[in-house]
Amino acid sequence: MEYLDLVNENDEVIGKEERDIIYKNGWRNFRVINIMIFTSDNKIIVPKRSNNRRVFPNCYDCSVGGHVSSGETYEHAAYRELEEELGITNVELEEIGYFKPNDLNTSAFSKMYKLVYDKELNYDKEGIQAIYYMTKDEINKLIQEDETQFKGDYPKFFKWLQKNKII
Repeated sequence: MEYLDLVNENDEVIGKEERDIIYKNGWRNFRVINIMIFTSDNKIIVPKRSNNRRVFPNCYDCSVGGHVSSGETYEHAAYRELEEELGITNVELEEIGYFKPNDLNTSAFSKMYKLVYDKELNYDKEGIQAIYYMTKDEINKLIQEDETQFKGDYPKFFKWLQKNKII
């Protein structure tokens, strides 16, 4: 059973609840992290979620994404998820964005981080069916073809990254 902090409109903790209850009720006042990982030749690491995932099975996703557990900071969650999902440790993440749900009409309060990484990945083979290295143009083409190929907030975040010249 995973507990997430519930937060007010200023992202201040006001309580906690089970993740399943939060999703069942459609609440957006919890925290998540996303990490966009780039290679030195500007390819973006894009995992494809396994078909056994509860939400967004078989969808492309941010390089790393996850919930901020109750009592955890965004930063700690980012490093934890990075290790759990891709086996990456001993790196320094750069915070590149902070979003409240109404900023981009996303599912939660979120922080986004960036990493440039060229080493081999030891990814979670249960949660991820494959890892792709895509160009910005390849991702745009897939989004234009059918944005439901991606986890819910990905197209919104990707558009924001382009608009702000991060990619």
